[in-house]
Amino acid sequence: MKTSRILALGTGCAALAVAACQKVPYTGRRQLNLIPSGIMNSVGQSSYAATLSEAHVQKRGEDNETLQRVGGRISKVASEPKFAWEFSLLDEDEINAWCLPGGYIAFYTGILPVLANESGMAFVMGHEVAHATAHHGSERLSQQLTLLGGLVGLELYLANQTELTPEQRGILLASIGLGAEVGVMLPFSRSHEAEADIIGMMYMAEAGYPPEESKELWDRMEALSPSTVPAFLSTHPSNDRRKANLQEWMPEARKKYERNKLGGDPLATLWAGGGASGGSSKEDQGRGRSRAEQP
Repeated sequence: MKTSRILALGTGCAALAVAACQKVPYTGRRQLNLIPSGIMNSVGQSSYAATLSEAHVQKRGEDNETLQRVGGRISKVASEPKFAWEFSLLDEDEINAWCLPGGYIAFYTGILPVLANESGMAFVMGHEVAHATAHHGSERLSQQLTLLGGLVGLELYLANQTELTPEQRGILLASIGLGAEVGVMLPFSRSHEAEADIIGMMYMAEAGYPPEESKELWDRMEALSPSTVPAFLSTHPSNDRRKANLQEWMPEARKKYERNKLGGDPLATLWAGGGASGGSSKEDQGRGRSRAEQP
């Protein structure tokens, strides 16, 4: 390739990168986002459908009702009209939850005892939703394309496509951190995790849940025995660092909560067994249940 063409392409990519910079909600951090949201949302939708087709989804019962209620409140304050917003409860003992691009969210029953109450669920919901609304997956892919000099890839992904071939979909999934098994998220960077904590706490507070529960949740995570600590936390910031970050933003979150707080008792115990024992068995979940007051 001639030097002049290389320079022209480089200049074009640099200009595109500048044009594609946008601000993250709440933190105001500027990020590089080269990928059209339609493509990312399409990948999220197809991945979600594939995951649910192979999973045992709980579609009834109090746990699912709570998930739908919390998800509805968090998604409302997240204000992403182009997102589909779907919430599924998967009958798995794994301590996990995730949100795919486009607002496709799954919680595993194994995480319920650690959440303990509706506010705990609201924080984790807010955290996972924040990864999607802050476009962390798209940012990661944009960074990889830029670092690898993926000029051909840029032409492909910026062509306003709505349909992807299986090969293109596989490339996208790998680049945004989705493993070979659909729905298995590889870790986000520590900066993304810290940012999702902050945005998630703001979402929960604006939705009417006490933001202090965000720190309580990390205390419960910290109390898990080594064998039950979720694998997805292995490369995350330390619990102490996370709680310190949350405390720094707590005054602002508290103001949002005071303006929007719910009636009833969002801290009433719904799922017992969290903490040192992990308590993720279905028997433990059922034993500690009590019905929270409706707001």
